[in-house]
Amino acid sequence: MKRKSLLLFVVMMMFASLSTINAQEKKSLIGDYLSISGWMNIQYDYERQLQNDGITLDEINTFNVRRARLDFKGNINKNLEFRVQADMAGSPKLVDGFVKIKLQKYFNIQVGQFKIPFTFENPQSPLTLEGVEYAQVISKLSGYSDMSGVKTYSGGRDVGVMIYGNFFSFERNGKQIPILTYKLGVFNGNGMNNKDANLAKDIAASIEVCPGVKGLMLATSYYDGNYYLNANEQNAIRDRLTFGGKYENGRLTVRSEYITGKTEMLDKADGVYTLDSDGFYVAGGYWFNMKSQKIRPVARYDFLRQDIENPEKNSTYYMVGIDWWPYNNLRLLVNYTVKDKPGYDNLGNLFQAQLSVKF
Repeated sequence: MKRKSLLLFVVMMMFASLSTINAQEKKSLIGDYLSISGWMNIQYDYERQLQNDGITLDEINTFNVRRARLDFKGNINKNLEFRVQADMAGSPKLVDGFVKIKLQKYFNIQVGQFKIPFTFENPQSPLTLEGVEYAQVISKLSGYSDMSGVKTYSGGRDVGVMIYGNFFSFERNGKQIPILTYKLGVFNGNGMNNKDANLAKDIAASIEVCPGVKGLMLATSYYDGNYYLNANEQNAIRDRLTFGGKYENGRLTVRSEYITGKTEMLDKADGVYTLDSDGFYVAGGYWFNMKSQKIRPVARYDFLRQDIENPEKNSTYYMVGIDWWPYNNLRLLVNYTVKDKPGYDNLGNLFQAQLSVKF
């Protein structure tokens, strides 16, 4: 009943708000409101992990076109904004496809397929991320390779409707800085480019607070979800909660989040049990400007407990790297990661290089 009531409220508010949009003269040329851009990630991975027998090596040595995006954005008028983003790497697919209905600073609507409002790092673009990969806990508890095994729930995106806005503000350097920003959405819970697999809907919500310290932001977000557990179409919970903070002053970036989750799973006898998982990361970097170039050293500590009651499921990654922009549209990101993985007595080593170009 809680999900149905929330969904009904969001839909009613959406249609009520549509009536407040003033009719405007259509722009006659596509170029008046449409922008087309894109970017690519070309990646190299080398990973080496010695198994516990001391002889057998698990190795990866490969080039890969990780992403090849085409991005269409536009503002039809002051109230309507849209975005259509496709990825041509591998099998072509729709990544983002949504409309924003912009009404007031405290109430706006977004409908379609987009990133769910959960965590700091999930909504962040790979072009600004310190690492080639997202943190383990983001991957496992924020919709990339979910702990539940719902593989289609990838990219941190889903299809649904969201309301968002901000309240209160203070002025700094001639700009209005919002003190409180909220997002509340209802989603299928089955990942991007997929219809719902059950009759229930998932809820995601976030609150961000700027306490008045320049560059500092604190946030919490919650995900109330479910999925089909087995062929009998039995629903199982997939709930997530996160707390985090970040600080950015133009040069220094520091970000950290703690995420905890409960996921109902099947055991070998088809019995249902609850898997408690959690993890956190601390990531940062510092920009050095050299004429037209930018470069920053980056680092991340990344810890995940896939099963809190089983320490053998713990894994810790230590990453260092260099983020270099020799030109505004060209980026080289190099990461070296030491992996302390469950089930191995030896540390794993991962080297990654990613060349990104924007056009």
